[in-house]
Amino acid sequence: MAKTIDSQKLENAAERLEWVLHQYPDSDEVKSLLTSLSALIEEAKAGRVLVPINGSDVPGAYDFTDGRFIPYREPNVDNAYSDFVDEIEGGLSEEDKERIARMDAMRQAMSDSDPTTIN
Repeated sequence: MAKTIDSQKLENAAERLEWVLHQYPDSDEVKSLLTSLSALIEEAKAGRVLVPINGSDVPGAYDFTDGRFIPYREPNVDNAYSDFVDEIEGGLSEEDKERIARMDAMRQAMSDSDPTTIN
């Protein structure tokens, strides 16, 4: 089944990403990312992105492979960008959601068994 754009989810993700990026006005890296994404964010907010786009074609995709935005966690640039890319690619498939749920369960199990945790 071909993926389709959920315009409302994409608009929400675009607005969130834009807001998160605006929280770092003193960072040249974040400002550069915002500049490169601005046109696409505006298109997404206006509901003009009608077909999925490959995530590697989204401006800034390669900036996330080197961990450049890891320091920007409150609010989290990586998460906002990832959510935006997920939606512009047509959203998560059921397989993606199941994989994420399994990974979350494994992380929780590891956290629950952490010997540094005091019970």
